[in-house]
Amino acid sequence: MGRELHIENCKKELEAVIDWVQVTFKGLNYKEIMKDILQFDDGLMKYEGRGRFHYAGRWAFDGIEVLAPPDDYPDMGFHIYMTGSACRSFEIHLTAQKRTWFDFFRECLHYGGKFTRLDIAVDDRKPYLDISEVGQKIRNRECVSRFRNWTFIDGGTMAGKKTGCTVNVGSRESLCSMVFYEKNYERSGKTALPLENYGIWNRYEVRLRQEMATNCVAELVKRQTVCFIGLEIVNYYIRLTVKNGTDENRARWSTWKPWDQFIEGIGQLRLSMHPAPRTLEQKKQWIEHYVAPTLKMIQMADDNLGEDFLKHVIEKTALKEQQKRVVEDYLFNRQGLRNIEG
Repeated sequence: MGRELHIENCKKELEAVIDWVQVTFKGLNYKEIMKDILQFDDGLMKYEGRGRFHYAGRWAFDGIEVLAPPDDYPDMGFHIYMTGSACRSFEIHLTAQKRTWFDFFRECLHYGGKFTRLDIAVDDRKPYLDISEVGQKIRNRECVSRFRNWTFIDGGTMAGKKTGCTVNVGSRESLCSMVFYEKNYERSGKTALPLENYGIWNRYEVRLRQEMATNCVAELVKRQTVCFIGLEIVNYYIRLTVKNGTDENRARWSTWKPWDQFIEGIGQLRLSMHPAPRTLEQKKQWIEHYVAPTLKMIQMADDNLGEDFLKHVIEKTALKEQQKRVVEDYLFNRQGLRNIEG
């Protein structure tokens, strides 16, 4: 597993992913959002009688949610809500639909969607920046920034184990904020897997809200690239510097070289998708909705020709240890559920 990650890291040092999406539609009903925006089959999402953000309820599938307005306040409109994990799930469907995020965003704008939040995450495998140094730079005011607030966390345990650095700039209520953190430590802490499994991995998140989120989506659709994120958003809001002698005017200070190289690297950034189902339940859903028709065709051919292609392929396939663990986790959870129900 560690070797596979290392090989992937060598291919791409900087990579962008869509990591959070919230968009509201007024004038569309639920079926129109399903058909024209998400392009889901009828019945794919299940209705749950509880919503969020004062919405009356929600349709949900695989972490993807469509929030429904209350009957007495329909002007709230319908609201698509996708966290980071839901974005990865949605990419499964985008891939099957032969669409990209740019295509999805175009449809959202075409039908009058107003984005209330858009997160773009940049994964850095080089890394260009040392997060601890970034925090120290900001603490020492060696930066030029339009942000008012910042926090710097250099985490660890009482036993002396490092748990990662995080730098937050901007507030959650502002139109733009950013987070710089060591993703490898975060993932290792959540999964209990060794840090070496994740290699070198920083993440830089740009979080946009309200009109700034909508304007960014419009630019993404227009330009079909995320390259402008570096200079026109990141470097616009913050630039790390090196003090020039006794000059107290920070705007005239030289740019910190690692920051310069980072911004230059973002200039070649591409938007990627990682549409891999994570759990066995998601893989079953993926097969049901997208793979089953192909399997059915092969089965029909096998039945007519008296062959057993599918059976032979399955029998000779060897699973990796990680794949075996997915099955074990699934069986363990199912058995636990049966014990509770029994």
